[in-house]
Amino acid sequence: MRHPLVRRLAAYCGAAGLIIGLLTVAAPAASAAGTTTDLGVADSWTADLAVGGGRVFVRADDRIIVTDTGGNLTGAVTGLSGVRGLAMNADDTRLYAALAGSNEVVEIETASLAVTRRIDLAHLCPSTLALLGERLWVGHGCDIGPGGVVGLDLSAARPVPVAVGGEHLRAPVLSAAGDTLVVGQAHLHRTDMLVYDVGDGTPELRGTIDGDEWDMHYLSDLALTADGTTLFSAADTPGHFTRYDTRTLVPTGTYGDDDDWYGYPSAVALGSGDAYVAAGRQWGSTDLTVYDVATGEAMFAADQPDAELLPNGVAFSGPDVFVLLRSSADRLLLWRVTGVALPASSLTVTAPARAYIGSPVTVEGRLTGSDGKALGLKPLTVTRHLLNGTKEPLTGVTTQQNGTFTFEDTPPDTGQVTYLVFWDGDDHHRRTSASVTVTVRQRSTLTTDGP
Repeated sequence: MRHPLVRRLAAYCGAAGLIIGLLTVAAPAASAAGTTTDLGVADSWTADLAVGGGRVFVRADDRIIVTDTGGNLTGAVTGLSGVRGLAMNADDTRLYAALAGSNEVVEIETASLAVTRRIDLAHLCPSTLALLGERLWVGHGCDIGPGGVVGLDLSAARPVPVAVGGEHLRAPVLSAAGDTLVVGQAHLHRTDMLVYDVGDGTPELRGTIDGDEWDMHYLSDLALTADGTTLFSAADTPGHFTRYDTRTLVPTGTYGDDDDWYGYPSAVALGSGDAYVAAGRQWGSTDLTVYDVATGEAMFAADQPDAELLPNGVAFSGPDVFVLLRSSADRLLLWRVTGVALPASSLTVTAPARAYIGSPVTVEGRLTGSDGKALGLKPLTVTRHLLNGTKEPLTGVTTQQNGTFTFEDTPPDTGQVTYLVFWDGDDHHRRTSASVTVTVRQRSTLTTDGP
């Protein structure tokens, strides 16, 4: 397992190149707001979460922690042994959890948080889950194999596990949607992904996405579009996130630039009708990037410098993204990033490059949507930052109907003065911010005297 020091060294040694790369490919972090919740437990370097019914469910060894979609702790399902994978049904009424400690899969009613059924899997050590209708696919095998996959018919009173494919070295990564089940060989130097057709309920191998052919190693996470035709993978190698066609079994696109290293791909999730992909990385300069699926454009990027993103630890909830982190103090954190799947907005801010102490500075700018159209009357948050670290809000700044705004301020001191302008977004546009810096000088006089 890579040590956090790897991230620190990579960040420090390549700081200039990484920062320049981030600025050129991604929107600024201020384009979305984030809140972080300490979930009250320490955890290992693995994680899983499920979102549905206005709640977020996070596995934490002997319990499942529950928060609302604001990130506030609301409860927990306790008395569980070795919780691993989680899966939510389509109407958000039932949550399934793989319990490696007791070799069970449990069914939980999401409204009451009561365990309503326990399915015994003998000594299989269930670890990963993928749910498709009333079919639950279970990846089994603990840290030291062997592993494999079994299918469960949840409509049966006593589901009987049916093996899918052959043996794996450890529990595989799973994803299921449409008529497709993908079984990925996890954490191996060469990662093959087996694609099954499950349209009639009985898995039939459609083919294999070959890890050697496509240079894939150490797979961490998978995500399928709702129709099951497009697969997204997160693996150490290649350094980008890859999109595959599950019919032809070949790559059809990538997300992220190999020339600029931001970290090891370790988590992937789809949101907003499969229009956006949230990509999580470990041990680099960027924890989370949200891409437009169609264009590959990076819409948002942010990093938590004192925490590491956990594999398989990303999920969408409407326009928001939830991310599981492990802090430098080994605490499990839930990071909520809001509005990242909304259309972008843009702020421009201008001011004179220089001014004199005691004279007012005029700052101007404009707020628009991604199409360049004005957004009407919108309140803005403006903060003046002085060189000594002093910050002071400037109130009453609002855009006009045409999106423009202007305000005057008299800086109280010399040196560089920065004006940060922030718009909090709305139900139709993401947050955005921009800043401008003015150098403030003292006036001077020169007198001469002589005959």
